Amino acid sequence: MFQASVASASEPAQQLAYPRSAVAWYAAAVLATMYWLSVLDRFIISLLVGPIKADLGISDTQFGLLNGFAFAITFCLFGLLAGAVADRFSRRWVIFSGVSIWSISTALCGTAQSFGSLLTARVGVGAGEAALSPAATSMLTDLFPRDRLTLAFAVFALGSTIGSGCAYLFGGLIIEAVSKHATVALPLIGEVRSWQAVFFIVGIPGALMSLLMFTVPEPLRRGRLAVNTSWTFVVTAYRDLIRFLRTQPRFFVSHYVGFGLVSATITGTGSWLAAFMGRTFGWHFGQIGLVLGAIVAISGIFGPLVSGRFIDVMVRRGQRDAQFLWYGSCLILAAPAGVVALTSTSPLIFIVFITMFQLLTSSISACSNAALNLVTPNALRGTGVSFYGATAGLIGVSVGPLLMGAISDHVFHSEAAIGYGMAVVIAIFLPLAAAMLLTGRKHMRQAVLAAELAPA
Repeated sequence: MFQASVASASEPAQQLAYPRSAVAWYAAAVLATMYWLSVLDRFIISLLVGPIKADLGISDTQFGLLNGFAFAITFCLFGLLAGAVADRFSRRWVIFSGVSIWSISTALCGTAQSFGSLLTARVGVGAGEAALSPAATSMLTDLFPRDRLTLAFAVFALGSTIGSGCAYLFGGLIIEAVSKHATVALPLIGEVRSWQAVFFIVGIPGALMSLLMFTVPEPLRRGRLAVNTSWTFVVTAYRDLIRFLRTQPRFFVSHYVGFGLVSATITGTGSWLAAFMGRTFGWHFGQIGLVLGAIVAISGIFGPLVSGRFIDVMVRRGQRDAQFLWYGSCLILAAPAGVVALTSTSPLIFIVFITMFQLLTSSISACSNAALNLVTPNALRGTGVSFYGATAGLIGVSVGPLLMGAISDHVFHSEAAIGYGMAVVIAIFLPLAAAMLLTGRKHMRQAVLAAELAPA
């Protein structure tokens, strides 16, 4: 049941027929749904800054720790294990298990009575969500040919951006509804604070949705796979990965640093946008949820799909560095848009420029994962995605929210200055990321060519 499906060593991977288009796109849609659920559970806490701070007595810096560093550490450490498991066993079961764990942990956030107990529950969310990306990206790479792969990753990435939009939109409406009372009585659970009820409402249905994974076929792995199922497989997997990284060091440095800086910026901005809007414009939860939900959902649909479509056309025309070229160019435009949006006191200017920022940056998952998997051999793809998450991804996801909150607290000395904290990080990190990706194009071309010429 848990054993990986592997292409025959005597049958070259490129000769294996890909699944029917309908099957592949259905699988992509289900995986996107799981991604949507993970991001909804992950980011719903960003709408609850005010009530959580009031009830638990925490600072902006502590909230940045809660929403960033603690989650990220667990996400990355468990991701290392999940990546190695996904390269050797059934990826459907890996994802099902992860969805169940993070959904239950989200519900447990609703039982928190202190900063420490909420932190512990967030650790569980991070542990469960760590399973999704390495297993899902590995599946997609076996479902789609390389000239349709970035669009497939873009569809998968829709789950992330739509999930963020739903967190703001539906989360805002849920919070607006339950916040009319100090406490809420839930069936089988009893009376809880209104913000705690949100975690139960969002988390419990996820455990049922995890069953959708069993409607998706486990795709045949393309390429040779030496399966080691002893307890040493995690160690040997990362030993082999390190050896592979050393064959293309300049590509991986450009990728890890470039996309890591963007990850810090996007994660931090997503964590603090709702607080910025409430503090700057005086909007209530319903207004914030409606505006942010619309912005994130619209940009999250059009950004990745347009990027995926154009990048796949570039790949078909022989552009082996398409992901680096496209996304690096987008970052050059995104940096000033983000700074203008987050230093403005005009709601209209904010909405226009934050929408531009979201459109230009929303394809990070599609571009970063496609670039990695075009270069990495099948037997190391889950491991490779997890290793990226545990290194550059860890730094990005943990540093972004914490750094923006710390700049607000210790540089500008005001909660109202959180927009300036975000703007400072955007103004520094995005130009640096663009430089890393655009100067790394030559190294990506070399790495992709080496992967194409490698024996199956």
